[in-house]
Amino acid sequence: IIPKDELAGIRYGIHFIKGLEFYIGREYQIFIKTHSGNELKINFKLFYRRKLNKKHLLYCNIVDELWNYYFNDILNNYITQFNNKQDFILGGIFFKESVIQFDKNEIQYSNLAIKKYNYYFVIYSQENEYNNKMLYFLKDNDAVLVSSLISLIINNMPNSN
Repeated sequence: IIPKDELAGIRYGIHFIKGLEFYIGREYQIFIKTHSGNELKINFKLFYRRKLNKKHLLYCNIVDELWNYYFNDILNNYITQFNNKQDFILGGIFFKESVIQFDKNEIQYSNLAIKKYNYYFVIYSQENEYNNKMLYFLKDNDAVLVSSLISLIINNMPNSN
């Protein structure tokens, strides 16, 4: 049992298992990180599409419940910090009052854009698409929180579509 206030981050996704010439299965993985640095891993595998719908639904339900009971509050904490113009770091990205910083690059919030894919997303500048950062939902700590936060920031910017 992990108390709610002990949770620090999450990463999750699907790892595909390859046979000799094609994929034969998948492993659903969820990693929950605590403030003390420990990590809880929830995983299960399936092979040859056996019980695919049932296992996929189980994975989706676990992720949804984790968001409902735990990670929405963590995300709301970051939203509050952003709205109060406090500087913070999330997923290796430094959120400042008017820009985000990563890998010696800066993007102003007014030029910020995001492209989401199944297993990763790309944050980039609308003025210079080569000024970008790619994060994987399964590999990078708190990538799902970064994706959600940046989407909210973009959607709530003045002049957003």
